[in-house]
Amino acid sequence: MSPLSPLSFFFLIVLLAVGSHTAKSTPTDPSYYVAQAVNHFSSDPSSTTYTQRYYESSKYFGGPGHPIFLVMGGEGAIEPSTGLFYPYINEILATKFGAYVIQPEHRFYGESNPVVNATNDDLKLLMTPEQALHDAVALVNSLRDALGCTAKGTPTYCPVISVGGSYPGFLSFSMRLLFPQHIDASYAASAPVKFYAQQVDGQEYYDLIAKSAERSLPGCAKSIQSALSDFKASLAEQTYQEVASGLLNICPSIPSYIDDNEKFYHEVQMVIAYTFAGLNMANYPPNDETELYEVCESWTDPDSDWAAKLNFLFETLNEDEDEGACFDLHSQLPAGDKGTISSGDWSGVGTGPDGKMWDYQTCSLLVERIDITETFGDRKWTLDWLNDHCQERFEISPSPSLLASTWGFDDILSTTLTKTLFTNGLNDGWSVGSITETLSEERQLIAMNFPNGAHHSDLSHSDPGPTDTEDIQEGHEKIAALIGEWLNEIMEEE
Repeated sequence: MSPLSPLSFFFLIVLLAVGSHTAKSTPTDPSYYVAQAVNHFSSDPSSTTYTQRYYESSKYFGGPGHPIFLVMGGEGAIEPSTGLFYPYINEILATKFGAYVIQPEHRFYGESNPVVNATNDDLKLLMTPEQALHDAVALVNSLRDALGCTAKGTPTYCPVISVGGSYPGFLSFSMRLLFPQHIDASYAASAPVKFYAQQVDGQEYYDLIAKSAERSLPGCAKSIQSALSDFKASLAEQTYQEVASGLLNICPSIPSYIDDNEKFYHEVQMVIAYTFAGLNMANYPPNDETELYEVCESWTDPDSDWAAKLNFLFETLNEDEDEGACFDLHSQLPAGDKGTISSGDWSGVGTGPDGKMWDYQTCSLLVERIDITETFGDRKWTLDWLNDHCQERFEISPSPSLLASTWGFDDILSTTLTKTLFTNGLNDGWSVGSITETLSEERQLIAMNFPNGAHHSDLSHSDPGPTDTEDIQEGHEKIAALIGEWLNEIMEEE
């Protein structure tokens, strides 16, 4: 069995970092909204503006009187080579409903920078989910005006349905929650609402990652646990430098903050854990051709010792490196001063500038309680650890419950929310923090779960079709029918 090509694995991880985990998107030239407010809460928001990048498709738009799908951007730059994220939205549903599709890039990612060289104080004021939501409202209202859409209750009204998967799924849900006068319905896939409401036990996420690996190939979870146990034991007998160069093919230029055996173990442990978490998100359709299966096949090889298993994983991550090149731990760092591999999000913050921004977001309002469980070497997440990291990195203390208590999503039924669809792949680690039960038929707060689905598989890792599992195919039909019902109801409202 040959290892994953480094390039294909890197492509997977990049898409995962974007928060739009499709393996097939629609490359598109960008557009630019030049009148976006830097601070929507200033006394005169229009006085200071920035240029926000976005993507759009009018390919199937039927004109005023037809819907707009507002696809939320997330924790990563959206390059033209990616363009529009979701084939199910921009091809299948847009065709069915004659819809316009618009997809803004999230502020402070890619080219959408309200402030260049932002300070920590700038980020505290401007890098919040609420600012990003206001960006989306301003953009879609500008689009409505440009298209000639008219007021609700008229034949040429253009209903807006927000869409997103993962963090953008949370944003999609929040758009409907906070701006029902602008957003008529919401489709939120794999949306970690309960994570941000602080309603998830720390063990749940990686427990499900382990179960998914075991489902992919029996024995995989046990092999992961055994390899990490042997790795830890080796550090009881040798220095981390000796283990890195003598047993593991890790480059000698180890980040300077890693200065003892415990830190070395924790950072390598984190790389292993979040790599399996990334493979879990893309494990659809579940079969023996997925990259999770390939890695598990290597790790369950009885002829491979623990070091060979870790080195195999490092090789898959060594994008654009010659065969046999050492694995540079610097390649796993987010950008910026005092960046560390273990960061605000223990499912992985990503690398480079996007990693820095997501590290900031998970240090401030989007706190995720995620333990590294026994399968992956056992490391307890604590708020004290997070606070120390965030103070050192950004001079900020996390506010775990602020969003939920302010917006009310710690008790959704106490809000006025209606017409919201939550979808979940039950193989996906994030499903432990998503809404998996229908909350109210009357208010149309609907959950659909897919036993074979991974991370927002319904939005599609490829063009929806015969390679999809039966539950996803049936789900696509149900989703289209539900959205059709909603659109009819919305157009009948006065």
